[in-house]
Amino acid sequence: MPKTISVRVTTMDAELEFAIQPNTTGKQLFDQVVKTIGLREVWFFGLQYQDTKGFSTWLKLNKKVTAQDVRKESPLLFKFRAKFYPEDVSEELIQEATQRLFFLQVKEGILNDDIYCPPETAVLLASYAVQAKYGDYNKDSHTTGYLSSDKLLPQRVLEQHKLNKEQWEERIQVWPFTPEHKGMTL
Repeated sequence: MPKTISVRVTTMDAELEFAIQPNTTGKQLFDQVVKTIGLREVWFFGLQYQDTKGFSTWLKLNKKVTAQDVRKESPLLFKFRAKFYPEDVSEELIQEATQRLFFLQVKEGILNDDIYCPPETAVLLASYAVQAKYGDYNKDSHTTGYLSSDKLLPQRVLEQHKLNKEQWEERIQVWPFTPEHKGMTL
């Protein structure tokens, strides 16, 4: 029996471990990942890895995993990421799990400044994230500092505007008082 190969796949909210055969194709690994996380809208996603030169590369589904330029380390490391973006999110992303993965990936991209976001928009998006996570603002239960453990804004925005943490918190939580935020959750 051929020796199995350890694989670790990181999604936006989980880390998965698999043992694959040396002849496993990219498609077989991809199918195993989407089955494990219960994702049906699979066409937006792919598996990404760092090649031996250090570049991010998409796993080719029609080739054996081991025949690709994946760093030969144990376990083999992959990221499950959105590869294609829908034109109309509200129409094309049906499954809640798909929406969550997109939300987390776009949020990470904005926070890491991989996706540029103007400061005003970043504050608005942060307010949406806070509203979705904590619900409607309530001054009795949402005391000063309740957002201190959440990374909500890119470092560039924090440095561009000289506000302390409390001032940022106030700016972010003011947005949810607008009518379109009320009652919104994730």
